Amino acid sequence: MKTITVKTKTKKYPVYIGNNILRLLPELIAKQKLPDRVFVIIDNKVEKIYGSSIKQVVNDLARKKYYYSLTSTEKIKSFKTVSIIFNKLYEQNFGKDTLLIAIGGGTIGDVTGFVASTYMRGVSIIHIPTTLLSAVDSSIGGKTGINFLEAKNFIGTFYHPEIVLIDTNFIRSLPQEELISGFGEVIKYSFLTDKKFYSTLLDNYKLMLNKDSDFINKIIYESVKIKSAVISHDEKEETGLRNILNLGHTFAHAYESYTYYKLSHGKAVIAGIVNAMSLSIELKLIDKNQYKYMLELPMKFRSFLNLKKTNPELILKLMRYDKKNKDGKIKFVLIKDFGEILVDVFANDKSIKKSIEKTEQIWFKRATAGL
Repeated sequence: MKTITVKTKTKKYPVYIGNNILRLLPELIAKQKLPDRVFVIIDNKVEKIYGSSIKQVVNDLARKKYYYSLTSTEKIKSFKTVSIIFNKLYEQNFGKDTLLIAIGGGTIGDVTGFVASTYMRGVSIIHIPTTLLSAVDSSIGGKTGINFLEAKNFIGTFYHPEIVLIDTNFIRSLPQEELISGFGEVIKYSFLTDKKFYSTLLDNYKLMLNKDSDFINKIIYESVKIKSAVISHDEKEETGLRNILNLGHTFAHAYESYTYYKLSHGKAVIAGIVNAMSLSIELKLIDKNQYKYMLELPMKFRSFLNLKKTNPELILKLMRYDKKNKDGKIKFVLIKDFGEILVDVFANDKSIKKSIEKTEQIWFKRATAGL
């Protein structure tokens, strides 16, 4: 088992990564002196497969326990779901000494985190991510959120967990589609540092598809290490450094909304990264050789994304809802080189639409169009 300690101005907490480490949860909770009145919010698919083993572990640590399962879709990220959970907590007499445990993917973690941050002005929470996407991204850093109308994560808080436990047995049991979705965020991390991590992923990405245990552990560890380093310097997006984690995300969130969330977040991030590269070259931030090389890894997953042609005008409209915008202008996170990410970049509508069209040429003509 490997441990990474996340340190911010307001919080310090451990992230545990390893195979078959769920069994250590009672020991880790005792070490942190966390409450033993436990309310578990769990993905119903995870519960069907792992429910008995999870309950055995929780029953060993909890004086009082309650389980609430949810279907993990973007639809649950709503005030309605939050209200239902509040009612359950209240009806079951869970007070300030409550430990919430989120077991599932990013949507489960986002909702449970929001509940934890607001119920009785804040109760303890543990994240146990069961997808690659949530393991490397949403479970780390304290962001919580629910959607509002067409806007993704429009309502939310910053609220850190007490523990993040990443048992990679959950990850290795995922279908290939889920692994590819999570790998979108891993690809993003490879642009935030030097070329070494990118090169490793480019040379070995098939190990991920083959569910190689050592490789999955390695990419999770490296991704968490990168993200924890970023948030330790910019916990709540005060300096702007944390915005580098949004590379490709302005486009990605628009693609998600455009497809009514049929395109998963991680896959949308892959498409969003390609689009961010297209806008970067459109704005002459990178040259053609950089563009070609930077596209090699995300383009390995072109056939898995099943993207359909979009309406660039509508994508542009959806991006106007992005919560990072200022003064009604769309802000982008773009790239100049590996480890050199530019935040708060403005582009005119013409350049944005041209980048969307360039991206679609690449996806649908199955060639390096426009390079």
